[in-house]
Amino acid sequence: MPKRRRWLPPVLVCCAMAAVAVGFWAIMALGARQPPRPEAAAEQIAGLQPDQHPSESRFYVPRTARVTNGTARLTYKVYGTGDSSVRDFWRTYDLKGSPPRTSQTSYTDHVAGHLRKISVTYENLPPDAPRLQREHPVDNHPATITVTAGPA
Repeated sequence: MPKRRRWLPPVLVCCAMAAVAVGFWAIMALGARQPPRPEAAAEQIAGLQPDQHPSESRFYVPRTARVTNGTARLTYKVYGTGDSSVRDFWRTYDLKGSPPRTSQTSYTDHVAGHLRKISVTYENLPPDAPRLQREHPVDNHPATITVTAGPA
């Protein structure tokens, strides 16, 4: 019997050390701040991050997002349906005024000390779009929205 008990203290010490190591690793892993995703950093600069609009329950996910020299550039695709349109994008992000009604028009404002420019490029517009927009609102057509925000 005494021979069996000799291995017990070293095994218990090893188990205790392993438990302490795992606990230390868990504390370090959970406590370490992860760098923000590129999308989150770009959305933050452009004022389009969900946390910046707590009253909304849905948001648009950018197709591309990058930050270069402090300037964020995001692109969004809207499909021209009721819940994915330029009009809904404007409402979701509480942008002032009405959405642009012609392609390649832009909207400019300031958000969090940054100059923000929003450009809308409509797709599949008929050649006589200005005349037809009264009958069929152009802001319900598929479009690509490009947002650029950076130091003013």
